[in-house]
This record gives sequence, C-alpha cells and structure tokens, in this order.
Amino acid sequence: MNSPNFAHRFAQWFPREDIIQLARQTRWLIRQGKIDALEFFTGLIFAQMSALRLTLTAQTRCFTNPVSRQAVDQRYHERTVDFLRVGFDRCLQQALADRPEPSLTKELAKHFAAVRLVDSSSFDCPESLAEIFPGCGGKASSANCKILLEYEYIHGQFHPLALLPGNCSDQGLAKHLPALVKPGELLITDKGFSAHKVLKQIDQGQAFFLLPYHRASQVWLPQAQGPAVLLDVADALRHTQENVVEWNVYLGAPADGLKVRMVAYRLGEESANRHRAALRRSLEKKGRQPTAAALELAGWLILITNAPPDKLPTSAMSYLYRVRWQIELVFKQCKSVLRLDQTQARQNIYRVQCEIWARLIAAVVLFAWHSHLQAALPPGSQREISFAQVASHIQQMGMTLALWLIAGGQALLDALWQLWRHLLRTALKGRQRTRKTNWELLHEHWLQLAEPT
Repeated sequence: MNSPNFAHRFAQWFPREDIIQLARQTRWLIRQGKIDALEFFTGLIFAQMSALRLTLTAQTRCFTNPVSRQAVDQRYHERTVDFLRVGFDRCLQQALADRPEPSLTKELAKHFAAVRLVDSSSFDCPESLAEIFPGCGGKASSANCKILLEYEYIHGQFHPLALLPGNCSDQGLAKHLPALVKPGELLITDKGFSAHKVLKQIDQGQAFFLLPYHRASQVWLPQAQGPAVLLDVADALRHTQENVVEWNVYLGAPADGLKVRMVAYRLGEESANRHRAALRRSLEKKGRQPTAAALELAGWLILITNAPPDKLPTSAMSYLYRVRWQIELVFKQCKSVLRLDQTQARQNIYRVQCEIWARLIAAVVLFAWHSHLQAALPPGSQREISFAQVASHIQQMGMTLALWLIAGGQALLDALWQLWRHLLRTALKGRQRTRKTNWELLHEHWLQLAEPT
C-alpha cells in the first residue's frame, strides 16, 4: 500500500461516527451538549500541537459552539481518560493494520523478518500525579512517567508498549522482551535491558538480539581442550593492536549454554575521549573515580549477538546498531515536538493523563505519515524522508489539521492530498557528498553482497 492513497485512508482514522461511539462506549458522552466528542478529541490531539502554550483556550478554538475554558476543564474526569486510552488503542491498531511495504529497507527484510528497536523514555509530571506515576525519589522529581517504546525499522512502525511509573527500571522491564520478538526477527536494544535469562529465552525462541556488552556480565572463552576460561575483556583489548576484535564466547556461566558472538570496535580518539570524559563526570557525582578497566572499555563499542556471521556480518554489525542511535534521536525529536514534559494542568490529574494519551496518539500519527512517505519514494533512490521535517510541519499545521478532520468530506481529502504532495517534495533529508549515510554504509558493507541462502 505504497501510494498517495494513504492520505485518503488517513481521513478515515477519525470518522465522526466512530469517535462518538467511543465516547458513548466509555460513557464520556451520555447526552449531547455543547461540547462535541469529535471536536474535543481532535482539538486535544492536534490543536494543542501548534499552540504556543498548551492551554484550555487553545482547545476551545476547535468548538463550533462557543464554550468556556471552565466548561472544557470540567469534561476532564476518569471517563475522559478511558475515552482517550481507547482512542489511542484504536488509532494504534489502524496504524499497525495499514503497514507500508518497505522501499529503502526491503533488502534488510531478506535477512530478518523484522528489526525491532526497544527503548524507554521518561519525563517529569506535575507532583499531583506522584501516586499514579511515582518518580525515583531523592533529587529527582517525585512524579515521573516512563514510556516503553518499540519501533519496527523495516516497515517504520511505531508502537508505544506501555505507560509506566518512572521508578520502573529497564532491567525490570526486560522480562517482557521475549514475547515481542518472533522467530527470525532481530531485537536491538540498550544494555539497560540486558538480562541473561531474557536473552536465553529469545535465543531459544529462534529469534536474534543485538545489544552492547554490559561490563558487569561475565563472558567465558571456550578452549580446544579443558574447561572454558573467564575472559578479562578490558585486559584483552588493552593488549591488542587491532581495531576490530571478535570472540565466540559463553555469556554467563558456560553451563547455561548461551553462546554469543562478541565484537569490539575501537572508537576514534575524539569519540573515545568524549566517552571517557562522560564516564568521569558521571562517577564524580557519586564521589568515585573510574577504574583503569572502565576507561579502557569506554574506548570501544562492544556488541553481542546470537546471529551467525552469514546472517549478520562483523563488518556490518556496528552500522546496524547505529540505527538504534538514530531512532533514539527520533524519539527525542518526537518528545520535543509533542512537548510530552509540558502541561498547564497542575491540579486536574485526569487532564494531565488525557494530555499524555493525546500526545501518544499524535506520535502514532507522525510515525505513520513518516513511514508511508518513506515507502512512497522511488525504489533505488537511496533517499530518506526526514522525521524532524515531517513532525515540524504537521506540528505547525496542528490547528488546521484539527479543523480539516472536524469538517470532513471532500475538502478534507483534497487538503490531505496537498499535504502529502508538499511533504514528499520538502521533507527529504539533505545529503553530504563527503560523508556517507548510515544506510549507505550498511548497503556497502552488507546488503549489496550476495543474498542469504
């Protein structure tokens, strides 16, 4: 479904009849008053995107009938949270069902059925939400919200997995990862999610993982004769002159039988110094100094995977992992554009929760537009659509988009078609002739080689 018809299909994401049905289903709408369900819903999601301040006044501009700020504020209650949460589920299912066929990433699909990037992002909330979303305490905010995010790279699909209290650790969330990855798929995540038991479950499920080595993990080097020996990674790297070092090791005790490839890539001097400086600053806050081993490891990118070399070559592994950094930047851009950490609601805890769900709906919309625009580019163009430019343009048009959706009809279809054409022309990423993109490097070192058997 790689055609401009996505713009027309998007027009059906928020039909008046369906939104009213959701409002009645959640008992947000019992009898019709001045505040229309579709106007309330789209105004909260889109109109506030382009507002200078996220106020009730910005939302009232979407209503056909004049409505006071106080009247809008009174419509935020427990059933409103249910209304927005169910609306988010509906929007997400539409995005997942309308999956674009990959253009730029289709060659990657020959190696993995899916490439799933999982990360978390947190932001502070008003203190009134401390009971619902407690923070970590100490000098941190007493109220903090964490979102567990998944991005499927091949098809460009964004999937917020859970809305959680900020005091939930990534290590504790790792237990949910095996259920996300099906056989033949690849999971890319941060070392904060690394847990030996979890990685073993993924391996047993015939799926693959790629993540950084956690220096607290023990790795054992098999021997031709005799038992495996514990590998001192820092010491081994300190005494090598190579820029890339690879071992086949046991992760954890050899008896557990989790065999992985561990590959260390030497960082450039500038990058290594930057990592070491960050390590020193982090430990200084705790009154500690980094060890010699920690400083040595900071000069390397060390990755572990259970994917065999014929499926994920050593020459391409670091470039594929860089995709996670790119998506992390996209998450940050999305967080900034949607202003997830900003609210004018300090007392009404239901309004704050509704704003969070509304901005997650907006995030699903932004990622859907970006993925379909990318898929619509001519095959072989090797060009990319800039998520930042798509998000910025739709943000600026937030109020206009809300009014289009409320009006509906042929005018909505025409307006969305014009928006689609405009973004295809103006949202292409710039290219530096002297510097190859990460995708070009992946293609050069891996994807243009012989297809996997």
